[in-house]
Amino acid sequence: MKIRIFLILFCLMMPFLSGCWSRVEVNDLAFVTATGVDKMENGKIRVTLQIAIPRMLGAPGQGGFGGEKDIGTKAVWIVSEKGVTIMDAYRKLQEKLPREIFLSHSRIIIIGEKMARAGVSPILDFFTRYREARMRSYVLFTKGEALKNLKFIPKFEKIPAEVMREEEERDMGLGVNLKDFTHMLVAEGVEPIAAEIELVPSNVIRGEESPNQKSQSKVETNESIEGAAIFKKDKLIGWMNDRETRGILWLRNKIKTGVITINIPKEKGNGKVSVQVFKSKTEIIPILKQGELSLRVKVRVNADLYENSSKMDLSNPREVLFLEKRLAEEIEERIQVTLDKAQNKFKSDIFGFGTAVQRKYPKEWENTFKARWDQEFPKLPAKINVDVTVDRTGLTKKSLMWEEKEFQE
Repeated sequence: MKIRIFLILFCLMMPFLSGCWSRVEVNDLAFVTATGVDKMENGKIRVTLQIAIPRMLGAPGQGGFGGEKDIGTKAVWIVSEKGVTIMDAYRKLQEKLPREIFLSHSRIIIIGEKMARAGVSPILDFFTRYREARMRSYVLFTKGEALKNLKFIPKFEKIPAEVMREEEERDMGLGVNLKDFTHMLVAEGVEPIAAEIELVPSNVIRGEESPNQKSQSKVETNESIEGAAIFKKDKLIGWMNDRETRGILWLRNKIKTGVITINIPKEKGNGKVSVQVFKSKTEIIPILKQGELSLRVKVRVNADLYENSSKMDLSNPREVLFLEKRLAEEIEERIQVTLDKAQNKFKSDIFGFGTAVQRKYPKEWENTFKARWDQEFPKLPAKINVDVTVDRTGLTKKSLMWEEKEFQE
């Protein structure tokens, strides 16, 4: 009896079950791999989409992209449209595309300089509201227009956005995604910062060729993380170069690997030494005494020696200590240069010093420093202490060049 009642109820409910009413077939989607946003002269916003071409993404031998003759063939389609808002441009893009725009696979958002200087709040508002947008998409900024970066044809990857993603994930520069950038924008005691991406020559002979050679050769380019975009609130206020960006990474405790090369003084036999950092930790320690605020920056570094062209005998512990001291001085100098520029030129707390003060002294931050942090940060004294340990010096202690000279003598 119970089974009959259940079957009757089930049959009565079937007309009200809608099934997969909102499904969209894969063949009806346009998969966006990267998005570019630029501000035009007339004030309108240009949105550029890098859309994957499915038929060009097949494996070799399957009728798709991958053969030698196809190297350099575009596996993406670049489309753009202008609008008074991002959503307005998005609607116009959808009107001229045969498939539904699908943003869930977009890994990269590139914002042009003019748009960034005008303020990125409208862009963040769209991407944080739109349900298909990925909060883990990397946010990149470029001098000039974002469009030029999306048109780039890569050599190693089929899709240009994949090159940019790989650049970010190699930990060679700032890796800031949409979630991180939005958090920095709304958080107290820190200003937003993100990586700068540019097209750079693939080889170094560009500046060394004669005029005749230049006219005959075509310089190839590649996407590269070149530095950092510095913000005050939601507006771009300037750039830091690659060397200065390394200082930012030190202060933000984001250094995972890196190469440091130092000059050895004459009394130690001249030459150069290069080490590779494999471990690093930075601590920001606020100190409040008698109402005066200061900071202590403690950096601990572990490195391996990979190259030595000096006369230093690294089997001698004193020589190793001297090397560690010189490396510490070099790192300290790099950090100080970046700190001075942030305090004196940009006056923007991109390091999160204010956040560190808030955590240690929450009451004093709320009552005293929060309201005037813009005036406090530029004059905030910071003492930098760097401690370097060279763990391994390789299979040989002396430079092979000097060992060979001694042998010949």
